[in-house]
Amino acid sequence: MAALTAPRTYAPAKIQLELPNQPCALAWVGDALVAATYDYVEAEGTRVGGLCLLQKNAENIAATLELRGGYALAPRGSQLAVATADGRVALVDVAETLTASTVSEPKGHLFTDVVWDGPDALIVAEGDSGRVSRWRADDGLVESQSWDAHAYAPGCPAEVWCVGRDPSTGLYVSGADDGLLKGWDLRAPKPALALRHGAGVTAVLCDDDAVATGSYDESVRLWDLRAPAAPTASVAVGGGAYALARDGDGYLAACMGAGARVLRAAPLAVAGVYDHHGSVVYGAVRHGASRRIASCSFYDRGVHVWSDE
Repeated sequence: MAALTAPRTYAPAKIQLELPNQPCALAWVGDALVAATYDYVEAEGTRVGGLCLLQKNAENIAATLELRGGYALAPRGSQLAVATADGRVALVDVAETLTASTVSEPKGHLFTDVVWDGPDALIVAEGDSGRVSRWRADDGLVESQSWDAHAYAPGCPAEVWCVGRDPSTGLYVSGADDGLLKGWDLRAPKPALALRHGAGVTAVLCDDDAVATGSYDESVRLWDLRAPAAPTASVAVGGGAYALARDGDGYLAACMGAGARVLRAAPLAVAGVYDHHGSVVYGAVRHGASRRIASCSFYDRGVHVWSDE
């Protein structure tokens, strides 16, 4: 058996910013970095934040957009789909500034994830309502379908954290605090599968190679939903795997108190560790051309831009 290689430890980022609000997700849009930000002002019972645009090598804040709290981002070309903290979906054009072209009416509960489903539709995780919804985005934003996805018991919904669609089976997937990743054929009222994790399922990433999941149980797993009896691979990442992003043949994992991890996929393993944030890490994404990685930490409002090369 070949000897295991210890993960690399990366140097502190040369670019470290403090944002006006707490960042919970990041996306590169061209050369611009966009952060979704969210603060809850307890004394007023209000949510503030939205989007923060970083330009010029992500070294300064070029623009902000107030959305009463931004929570999740799905980039497509120069546009972002945004899930907000007050239960809205927004389509935002990213250029020298941020412009909301379409915003839905608020549902009043946190939307926790949004992903594109083909060229003109979106899938949304509706947080503590336990529901998942599908939206048409070809002419404004119209909710076309929704369903009760996760519950601990009848009338007691489990918070849905993440959604996606598996290209190999066509199933919609959702992960929640009940520790399950469920697969849905929308022609049937019950899930086609339910895959147990050791704690809440916080992240799912679907592509042609595998379905990757992250969990509060501090593991990242790879699945083939055509043969879902057990994961095809699993790796411990040292902290709750709150968010995942594809990174070439591997993945980036935002691992809360354990920082950010660079994962290789064959075999699945931790290749490197970035642990210089001062708070829980909720997002990590790589810029394709420059190969820089941006990661964000919540309570200290931090964004770091660093290199693993």
